[in-house]
Amino acid sequence: MMKRFCLAGIVILLVLSMCAIGFAATDSQPAIALDGTKIEAAAYVDEGDVYLPLRAVCEALGYEVQWSGTDNTISVTGHGKNIAIDLNNQQITADGNAYYMSSMLIADRTYLGTDFFSANFGLEVRWDRQNEIVQLERVTENPISIKTMKESSETEIIKITLQFPQIDGLTDKTVQDSINSIFKEAAMAARDEGLKNADEMEKTNESDYGSPNKYETYFDYSLNYNQNGLLSVVFKDYQYTGGAHGSTVQSSYTFNLNTGEEYKLKDLFNSDADYVSFISDTVRKEINERVKDGSLLEELTPFNTIREDHDFYLSNDGIVIYFQQYEYWPYAAGIQEFTVEYAALKEMLKPGFSFLAGVVGID
Repeated sequence: MMKRFCLAGIVILLVLSMCAIGFAATDSQPAIALDGTKIEAAAYVDEGDVYLPLRAVCEALGYEVQWSGTDNTISVTGHGKNIAIDLNNQQITADGNAYYMSSMLIADRTYLGTDFFSANFGLEVRWDRQNEIVQLERVTENPISIKTMKESSETEIIKITLQFPQIDGLTDKTVQDSINSIFKEAAMAARDEGLKNADEMEKTNESDYGSPNKYETYFDYSLNYNQNGLLSVVFKDYQYTGGAHGSTVQSSYTFNLNTGEEYKLKDLFNSDADYVSFISDTVRKEINERVKDGSLLEELTPFNTIREDHDFYLSNDGIVIYFQQYEYWPYAAGIQEFTVEYAALKEMLKPGFSFLAGVVGID
């Protein structure tokens, strides 16, 4: 659910998925507690998604927040972080990594989704619906540094922008090099796909049947879990090859930073655990809720079950299952994600992953 870009088809994507939304504040907004202490602000829930007030939460965490009315930007600085938020373009640049994310304007306050706070400030976010409070808890992240590598190029036919992470600080440099190589190869594969598309476009244009628009490749990432010796990263590969809009493919990697092992979904669960049925039921119920509240259309093809090795990533709040564009819904639905809280999976997780449900850390 992170988006981007600026060609004709790309603009349509942004309008559909990332417009700033204005709402009036209400008395029913959930309270917010940071590490068990309430702060003087409230969250906002829209169609099941939780949004948090940027200034109030960041200042409670000890960051300085400044707004520039000249260019409608917000800067968040402190504790070694430097985050710039461009409200006009819905673009966030955090420590060199630029990406797009929707924001809300409620009673002149800027609100951002919980993903922003989890990824940038190491927060676990839990929405206690029964008691109408959003619980924020600081987590201890892995002692590593992450640098955003950037590559960009542009010709008369294609524009390519790549952003991918490279980690540093692991004791085992072989593991570190291996993980970094996988991240870089994913970015290079996106570049090569774009160049192939552009080459085919150039040949088509020679026959006067090509697209008048420039092709584009935009590849970037988000860091979604960085604790307990595990690292979970999500990549978005956007390719525009003509027509009304491009397409985005999401991929993810979850690594053990001690061994370099990459985990598949089934690796997290006991061999006798029927996690496929449990997660599928959870996803089915959430789909029904989204359809009921109008935030999602019914599937083009009915969803019944996830795969044993279904696409997933770890977040601070749970295991996130996701579906590609067009997999079950029309293009406008984007990439649909469903979070299954760790506590609900406690009895099914392997002992080595029981820390996810708040028990112990990984070996």
